[in-house]
Amino acid sequence: MEPLICGVLYWPAEVGPFLWDEFDAGRIGADLAAVRAAGFSVVRLPLAWDAFMPSPRQVSRRRLRELEMVLDSAAAVSLAVVPVLFAQSWGDCVWLPRYAVDRRRPRVGVRVISDGNVVAGGPRDLYADPLMLELATTWMDALLRAFAGHPGIAAWDLGHDPATTVRPRRIAHLAAWVELLAGRVRGQQERCWLTLGAGDVLLGRGVRLAAVAPHLDAVGVSTAPQPPALPLSETSAGDVTFVLQLAQRLCDQATPVVMLNTGVASEDPEAPADGDADAATETGLAPADAVRVTGAVLERAVAAGASGLLALTWCDTGPRTLEAPPFDRARWLARRGLTASAAALKPHGMEWSRLARREPAAAAADPWPPQLDIEEYYANLPDSARDLRSRWHAERGDE
Repeated sequence: MEPLICGVLYWPAEVGPFLWDEFDAGRIGADLAAVRAAGFSVVRLPLAWDAFMPSPRQVSRRRLRELEMVLDSAAAVSLAVVPVLFAQSWGDCVWLPRYAVDRRRPRVGVRVISDGNVVAGGPRDLYADPLMLELATTWMDALLRAFAGHPGIAAWDLGHDPATTVRPRRIAHLAAWVELLAGRVRGQQERCWLTLGAGDVLLGRGVRLAAVAPHLDAVGVSTAPQPPALPLSETSAGDVTFVLQLAQRLCDQATPVVMLNTGVASEDPEAPADGDADAATETGLAPADAVRVTGAVLERAVAAGASGLLALTWCDTGPRTLEAPPFDRARWLARRGLTASAAALKPHGMEWSRLARREPAAAAADPWPPQLDIEEYYANLPDSARDLRSRWHAERGDE
């Protein structure tokens, strides 16, 4: 049987998603060593499009050298890296170069970050705009020329919950985009992932899992058992498992490979009493609740046949980031780390570490429901998703 992939997304504590703006090879190397020491074998590394391709003419050689430093540091401690490219939704923000922004068409509820600042306008159509397609293939090809075959690369991830900030205008557009870029990756005998959001499973949003899954080695689904993704309750672990098993079914393949990206925002048990109370009380769980929910999510996801479990963030981000997007509007995003900013594992982080150290085998996928008319499901969203959720819990005796 294949081993269960146990991984985590990496941002530095001090600068969070702005790691390429304040690149520090020594700090990153020490953090990666700590990730490996905690038992994880894989780290997802977001690459900011505005940092790697500030000009539409070429990819930054400086950023390629910096990425090589990260890969070498990871390989030195036997840690595999999954670079995350293209549209990545963190809260209500997406990182794009300025030339990829349509200033005439701002999108309600979406902020575009470029060079560390919010810029006016909305994202250009990533999936069908000829300029964006040209830029994406230029960036992808440059990375593959530089790093295909590198021992530190586990796979390439084409995005993180992209439809939250860059929604496809047509269902066929995303499928063609994935086929184009994944074809380049797999043509170099490299593995290719795409990490979607729970909204793509429960709301559609111009995304059809069955249309993209055949072009990928794995489909990731990002969700969390607390606001704003799903309501926090005694059955929140069940809700996450429901999303996982439904995603397996929606992939419509004999052996769907679906990985779960998940995590909770929790209080730092070592923080002083007069610390950042707003961040903790907004949605942060008390340590004991975070342990309970995390343990239940991990146990159920393993049993349901997740091919991988990846924590949403390695460490909480520090005070410098809290006034910057996306944390200024969603401080709970800064509290999803397995470690506090001082680098000690939180109690629920220890739950993740125990799983990673155990190195379990991945169970067989368990798609649910046994039979589903996928076209009818999408045609009747969101009611069809609500009905299936109620049925899933009823079958298992969950309230």
